[in-house]
Amino acid sequence: MIRKINISIFVALLLSAISSPFSASAQDDRLDASWQTDNRHGVCVDFRVNSTTIDPAYRNNSTVLERIDSLFNAIEADTLIDIVSIEFCGSASPEGNSIVNRRLSNARMKAMEKMVKSHNSTIPEDIIVYNDHYIAWDHLIELIEKDETLPMRDKVLEILRSEYPDSKDAYGVAIDGRIPELRKLQGGYIWILLHQRYFVKMRNAWFILVTTRNQLPEPEPIPEPEPMPEPEPEPEPILEPEPMPEPEPVVVEEPRVPLMSIKTNSLEVAALIANLGFEFRITPRISFDVIGHYSPYDYFKYNRKSRVFAIQPEIRYWWGESLVKGHFIGLHVPVAGFNVQLNDKYRYQDPNHAIWGLGLSYGYAMPLGKDTNWGVEFTIGFGYMDITYDVYEGVYNGKYLRTETRNYFGLTRLGIDFSYRFNMDKKNKNTKTLVE
Repeated sequence: MIRKINISIFVALLLSAISSPFSASAQDDRLDASWQTDNRHGVCVDFRVNSTTIDPAYRNNSTVLERIDSLFNAIEADTLIDIVSIEFCGSASPEGNSIVNRRLSNARMKAMEKMVKSHNSTIPEDIIVYNDHYIAWDHLIELIEKDETLPMRDKVLEILRSEYPDSKDAYGVAIDGRIPELRKLQGGYIWILLHQRYFVKMRNAWFILVTTRNQLPEPEPIPEPEPMPEPEPEPEPILEPEPMPEPEPVVVEEPRVPLMSIKTNSLEVAALIANLGFEFRITPRISFDVIGHYSPYDYFKYNRKSRVFAIQPEIRYWWGESLVKGHFIGLHVPVAGFNVQLNDKYRYQDPNHAIWGLGLSYGYAMPLGKDTNWGVEFTIGFGYMDITYDVYEGVYNGKYLRTETRNYFGLTRLGIDFSYRFNMDKKNKNTKTLVE
């Protein structure tokens, strides 16, 4: 069942979907200054969406990387400090499917390990612990427990603390069962707030380093000098083995995402009105649709005609996957010029300038069969139009009679559109990317 939402909620959803929220600090709350000690050090770096590359320019990473440099420089300079253990962790935010998010959290953990070993390559393997969290649900629970302003906070915490069987996304790939339950809350509004406030804090990797300080040994007595021994022959130099080449990074291809569709309204085609429309995906929730209509001919005789030239742009908000499947609402602006005669008495024509209007529409789109390139959408809209027209006699080259103006409230859009969607692989040749 479709939830009815007022215009304020729609505007909030629209702004949340377009905006890209960031918090001020890149340091994980669980590794704050009060947690650090002289022999325990925790450092966390953040990652961009879908990225496994540590970017110094992203959020507060530059400050964190300087801290890592200072930490290992201090350890190297102090000969009494030994590293006891080091734990590497990685996690991802929950937007994507389970398989990809597991690979993403593991790749981020490995990126952190590689960066640490570039500072200290002598860390023994037997003191390293690996922990790729996949999705740090426990950390998300902690963040929400501290935020009393989140709507439906108790319901969100109930879902996060519960066990759900795995579900599937639009491509049939397994996802955590809590994700679709969270997406249902208030028609997706709560999911957008979670994305805006917390998900950026879940795309990270960190390490926890434990050290110990050895005691200075007691000074030994200075022994009596011994006679100089005979010089020994110099040993032959030991040839070091050549280092093994590093493995090539694994690039995981993202699923194909529809970015544009071309469509036609079958109802207007049946009325002998040619039309062609295009729709462009702006964000996963927002798209822009525009359709043009053109009818230059008479119906069977000169005094039966519906000559129309019109264009109708529309901005849409989706509850499903934009351009592919789901419910949507739209804000459209019809603009038209016309020359219409439907009886023998009068002919109506725009006075050399177009009429215009404003309306709201609702629709539903779905793919045709298993092929997601072909689709169909059903839409209906109502609104207001400011109509000014000239009235002529309904005979050939009839004389001008008068000009009339009407404020029209009613149907402004109706269609059964058949469309073809164009997909494009979203790849970045410079960095390794995974879908979240």
